[in-house]
Amino acid sequence: MADEPVEQSILVVCAHPDDECIGAGGTIANHTTCGHRVGVLCLTGNEQRNAELRAACRRLGADLVLTSERDDFDISLALVREVADAIIRTRPQIVMTHSQDDYNRAHVETSRVVVEAVEWASHVTQYDDAHRVERVYFMEINSLITHPNVMVDITSSYDTALDALRQHQSQVEKAGGFYPRLYDARTRLRGVQAACDRAEAFTVYLPRHAGPFYHQNSVQTLL
Repeated sequence: MADEPVEQSILVVCAHPDDECIGAGGTIANHTTCGHRVGVLCLTGNEQRNAELRAACRRLGADLVLTSERDDFDISLALVREVADAIIRTRPQIVMTHSQDDYNRAHVETSRVVVEAVEWASHVTQYDDAHRVERVYFMEINSLITHPNVMVDITSSYDTALDALRQHQSQVEKAGGFYPRLYDARTRLRGVQAACDRAEAFTVYLPRHAGPFYHQNSVQTLL
């Protein structure tokens, strides 16, 4: 009897409400439109910004939103267990998070937390139902990725992503509407590079193999 197909899903782990839209809004919408499950875990927030995050995620079609109430820069490796628990709960094939080349230190720290959490979530020594994430995609927010591995065509989902970004009403008017203008300009630039109208760029990280601590510790072929 053939194995049952595994439901494909993504978990987006971001530092702040609105990062999910600025870094991957179109990509999230692309996947939810295709019927894939996408969850969002945000490591900081407050009552107002969490409400905006939920509204934005509804626009994007994300089916699970996990919020926090922390200050913008209250992110450290102490949150590894919280993120690992979210990975165990959602069991994604892909985790999306910040690039470690971003100039915002909360974004960089979130990326480090995610890399550690992905490792620990896969260890049978940590979880009886350990889960191995297949790939981590690093997204760009404030700083452009120098050498992307993947460009996602978001031409058809750009309007949805921009509408989702505008749900973050406390943020979109800052600095003369900097974030919507940034998203517009960056997705057009990436579209030129990707030979489409609009695109989002990512680098890809493969989780480490640190020893015989996983449900499956080897493969027989690479294809």
